[in-house]
Amino acid sequence: MLKRKLVFYRWASLAGRDPFDPPAVARRLTQEISADSSCQMVDKDGVITAVEVVEPGGGGDPVKFRVLALRGMEDRPFKWDPDSSIGPISLLANEYPADATHISIWPDGYCAHDMGRYSPRLSRLAFFLRQRMREYVSFDPLYDEDAFRKLKEMEGQFRSFDLAMTKPEYATRPRGTFGHLWPAVAGEELPSVRVSMGMGRYGPKDKYIDQHIEDELLELATQASDLLTGMVVRGRSKRTNRVEMVNLLTDRLNVEVDLPQRSDIPSAPQVSSVFYELEQAYKDFKRRDVFETVSTAELMRKG
Repeated sequence: MLKRKLVFYRWASLAGRDPFDPPAVARRLTQEISADSSCQMVDKDGVITAVEVVEPGGGGDPVKFRVLALRGMEDRPFKWDPDSSIGPISLLANEYPADATHISIWPDGYCAHDMGRYSPRLSRLAFFLRQRMREYVSFDPLYDEDAFRKLKEMEGQFRSFDLAMTKPEYATRPRGTFGHLWPAVAGEELPSVRVSMGMGRYGPKDKYIDQHIEDELLELATQASDLLTGMVVRGRSKRTNRVEMVNLLTDRLNVEVDLPQRSDIPSAPQVSSVFYELEQAYKDFKRRDVFETVSTAELMRKG
């Protein structure tokens, strides 16, 4: 059995763009792939992404995708054994090492995928749809109730934050304040950068990060699937008066499951089992009204 987290998001069309229609996009992609199999791949600046349509959905059923992060020639792993050291892994010209995730997109604005150690995130799908289909969609993270409560309680009293960010060209939204840290901190050529900012352990206890920076952080949290590889915020709780911490990449709304392996690929789960578990988790959250107050979009509503 393979341990996976089923991680949930809220999806939405981007302002100023045509409404995102998942079943229509899936059907169009299926047609394009049938005519030309290369249409299921996008290779841009060394980032290679492939998307398979498992089921096009419609009529209330979810759209089901498999998204793969592929490794090009310069990024491929090699094999090793203790007698002959390292060597190449034999692949044909049209074959790639790949890491995969399975995504269900429901018509009511929610979606989820199975997350393993090396699984691609939903940013891969957003990037693929933008580049290949000229379709624009955002995937906003949902947080468990404890993390959401802590964020509300420390609102206006953020003390520090730690960010790890990928190259901003792959984000689906404008860079904003923190996107401009690239030229200021590391130059435009680096694909990622880590930043820590705050009042400091020995700084005044009653001083907090400026409100406009806090607002930027909360907005950036809604883009976490597109831009961030790490985000931890710390702030003083109005309820406990203690400094609390929230990891906005791990404290997500999720369910842990054990999935049966494929007999031919022990590191891959059985596809039918993944989508079954995604559907069961979705139905359970809907039944218990879990989706109602767990989005960072709620944190951005003032008043």
